Amino acid sequence: MNNKLEKELEQLNIKRNKLSKFLSKQNKQTVSANQLKLLKEQKQAMSKYAKVLKLRIKDLKEAK
Repeated sequence: MNNKLEKELEQLNIKRNKLSKFLSKQNKQTVSANQLKLLKEQKQAMSKYAKVLKLRIKDLKEAK
């Protein structure tokens, strides 16, 4: 289970990093203001999800 969560976290971090790079290159000419806002919300949700996964992994390691 732990390994599966670690792989999930790794994939999430890859996607989150790609989104961060994309957002750093965007401006209002390339993406609509609403899309930019939604992408930023998506990044925040991904960050929160990553934090929860890390806590779950830590909890499982401590439970052993």
